[in-house]
Amino acid sequence: MRLHDSPEDTHRTGRPLVRYRITSAIAAVKLEERPGSSLRDPTEILVKIPAGVFVELDGAVAPSGLVTVIWEQDAYAVFYEDLTGVGQVVSDPEKGLSQAP
Repeated sequence: MRLHDSPEDTHRTGRPLVRYRITSAIAAVKLEERPGSSLRDPTEILVKIPAGVFVELDGAVAPSGLVTVIWEQDAYAVFYEDLTGVGQVVSDPEKGLSQAP
């Protein structure tokens, strides 16, 4: 089962997903699974997540200020400050917010 197919609509931590609509392109580093671990490693692949797409927050903000987001079933690291600067929360079950994308 892929992340987006979860019937409970949760991510790796078991918490409800927080979704953002990206309003301006955001720089990101693609992450890959680390065999035998729940952690992910950065790759050398740098991308721009385009405006108009939706991403899902996966986990907490790291001390470095980075956070993992899921876009098109792949994990990417972005700066939380960048995400909140160009992202609009469209779904946050913990706060009772749910807007149709």
